Amino acid sequence: MGEFSPEQWKQINALLDQDPKRYGFPEQRADSVILSSFNIRKLGKVKNKSAGAFRLLARYVQATDLLAIQEIQDDLAALGFLKSLAGDAFGMAVSDVTGAIPGRPGLVERLGFLFRWSTIERTEVASDISYDRSAVQKNLLTRREDFNTALKEREQEIAEFERKKLQYAIDKERYDNGETDDKPSRPSMPPFKLPHFLTFIRSPYCCSFKVKPLGPAEPYEFLAINAHLLYGDASKQKLERQLEFEALLDWIYTRAKKLEYTYHDNFILLGDLNLDFDDPEEDRARIENKIKEIDQDFLKSRTGARVNFPFFDAHPEYGTGFPLKSGAPGPFRTTARLKDTYDQIGIFSHDPRLPDHTANRDAGAVEGQYDYGMFNFVRLFLDLLYGPQSELNQLSSSERRAFFALFEHDLSDHMPIWVRLPKPRPEM
Repeated sequence: MGEFSPEQWKQINALLDQDPKRYGFPEQRADSVILSSFNIRKLGKVKNKSAGAFRLLARYVQATDLLAIQEIQDDLAALGFLKSLAGDAFGMAVSDVTGAIPGRPGLVERLGFLFRWSTIERTEVASDISYDRSAVQKNLLTRREDFNTALKEREQEIAEFERKKLQYAIDKERYDNGETDDKPSRPSMPPFKLPHFLTFIRSPYCCSFKVKPLGPAEPYEFLAINAHLLYGDASKQKLERQLEFEALLDWIYTRAKKLEYTYHDNFILLGDLNLDFDDPEEDRARIENKIKEIDQDFLKSRTGARVNFPFFDAHPEYGTGFPLKSGAPGPFRTTARLKDTYDQIGIFSHDPRLPDHTANRDAGAVEGQYDYGMFNFVRLFLDLLYGPQSELNQLSSSERRAFFALFEHDLSDHMPIWVRLPKPRPEM
C-alpha cells in the first residue's frame, strides 16, 4: 500500500498554507470557537499512520476547540500521540470500548473528545446512551412476529454460509493441489439484519462542556454526543441505519425536553451517522421532514428544542461544488470518495444564541459569526498530484485506486466537518 512521501507531505502543508480557505480549513479566531467531528480511520497503533499523516491530523486538531473523534481503537497509543503533537493546550476525554464484549470479536472502538482548555470548560457529566433492558424486552415482545421471521431467515443464511464454507474448503484443496486454475473466494458471513431498532451497535458517548464567554456573559452549555452508527451495504441494513438514526434523534429530543432534569439544556450531536443518500434529494427530504416534525413540536411546546442539522443544507458558498442530480447546489460529501454525507453535526438548542436552521442560508457571511464547513483534504491532494483544475471524476479507475491508496488508511476515508460559533458576549 502506497502513501505520500515526506517531501510530498511538505508540499501538502505548503499548499494548505497558501490558501486554507480553498480547502475549507477553519481559521482559529479569538472571537469564535470551532466544534468539529472527525472519523479518523482506525486510530490505534502509532505505527499504522505515517509521520506526515500525524502532523496533518495534529494541525487540524490545533484549528479546533472541541473535536469529536470516531474509530479510536482499543489501543490508545495513537490518540495519546496525536494529543501530544497538538500540545498541552488540549485536554482529552475518551470512552471505554463499545461495539463488542472486550476480548471477543466485534466492532470494537472507542469514542473521544479533544478540547482546548482556554476556550472550552469540561463539566461533570460523562455517560453513554443505551436503551434499558425493559425497553428491549418490550420491543421484542410487541414485535415478536417480525423478529421471529428475521430469526428464521437468519437460520437459512447461516445454513447457506456453512454450505459455502464446506465447498470453499473442497475447492481450495483442489486449487492448492494444482487440480484447477480457478482460485476460490472465501465466503463471508452475511450480516444479521434486524427488522426494527433494538439497541445501538455502538453506544454513543456523551460529555458535558461549556464554551467560555468573551466578557461578562453566560457561557454556552451543552451535552456533546459523539456517535458512530451502523454501517452496511445491504438494503435491509440501510433501513436499519435509518431506524438507528431516528432512535438517536428520539432519545436526544426527548431528553432535551426534560429541562428540570438535564444537566445542560442544549445538546450537540457530532459523529459519523452513516446516513445513506442513494438518492440525495429524496433521502435528504425524508430526513429533513423528520427534523421539521421535531421543529414543529418546538413551536407548540414550551420545553422542546430547536433543531439544526446544517450538513443537510447546501452551504451558500461551497454548495455548488457538490451538485445534486438536478444541478442545484448540494450538501458537502464528507467521505473521501465524495459520494456520501455520512458525517453530521446536529444542534438541539434552547439557548436563542445558538443557530437554528434559518441561519444556514447566511453561514459565513460575516467573519467570526456562525459558519459551517468541511476540511476538503481530497481537494488538497488532487491539487498536489493533478493540479488545481483537476476533478476526481476525471481520473481513470487505476488512477483513482492509486490516489485513494495514498491516504484512505494512512489519514482517513472521511473528511472532518466543523461549525463555527461566535463566543458568548454581553451584546448577544
